[in-house]
Amino acid sequence: MLALVRQAFEGRYQVEREIGKGGNARIFLAREPGGRQVALKILHPELLVSVAADRFLREIKLASQLDHPHIAHLLDSGERDWLVYYVMTFVEGATLREFLTTRRALSVADTLRLADDLLDALEHAHEHGIIHRDVKPENVVVSPQGAVLLDFGIARAVWASGSDRLTRSGIAVGTSTYMSPEQITALKEIDLRSDIYSLACVLFECLAGQPPFVHRNEAVVLQMHLNQAAPDLRTIQPGIPPELAAGIGRALAKAPEDRWQTAAAMRDALAAVMVS
Repeated sequence: MLALVRQAFEGRYQVEREIGKGGNARIFLAREPGGRQVALKILHPELLVSVAADRFLREIKLASQLDHPHIAHLLDSGERDWLVYYVMTFVEGATLREFLTTRRALSVADTLRLADDLLDALEHAHEHGIIHRDVKPENVVVSPQGAVLLDFGIARAVWASGSDRLTRSGIAVGTSTYMSPEQITALKEIDLRSDIYSLACVLFECLAGQPPFVHRNEAVVLQMHLNQAAPDLRTIQPGIPPELAAGIGRALAKAPEDRWQTAAAMRDALAAVMVS
């Protein structure tokens, strides 16, 4: 296990076990000297071929300014023995992906609570000028205190520190199932409305049991995001309140100007949905 992550940088952290392999990193459960559990994440070596480590570390430090109950906090980052790492608060609980794998879909009430937590987190980050760029079920932990969004700033740091080299190597920043049209077309600057689109894809899946666009070929999924209108949620789940279906549908508009313009506006609209 990377020689216990190089002996956890000579005593700085005590590694307990590997707990996951995310899109950008291998993830280890570790402890600080004081006993607090943390998530120690080591950037995948193959990604470092296309990413400038110093730029990545400069970019990721921007996320340390985020302090919100529904955002995992960035505690530390650096480079040691050719390993680029970052450390975040460890959040106890199952990922939303694990929930959806076992339950397939969530109730309207549970989805609305999830939406409220995550839109609150996005509002906080967007107010600080930070776009997530990779909102997906794997990056959401359902904790006893509510939903927590992981890895804020990571996708942005990967993109900013790799850009042209990532494109040449074929490494995508983001996840095709949840990517906004403007992210797919690789616009140099995307804004907060891209996160709103991605979250809408997640909420759609929570209610319908499947994302808005599904195909075994990833390239086809990307084309569907670009060219095909998202299905009406009520054609899949007729019992969903029409205001909820319309709110998510608006967030899935192809053109950013046709979506909710802020996370707060979408959160307030969904908060008004009546649950029978």
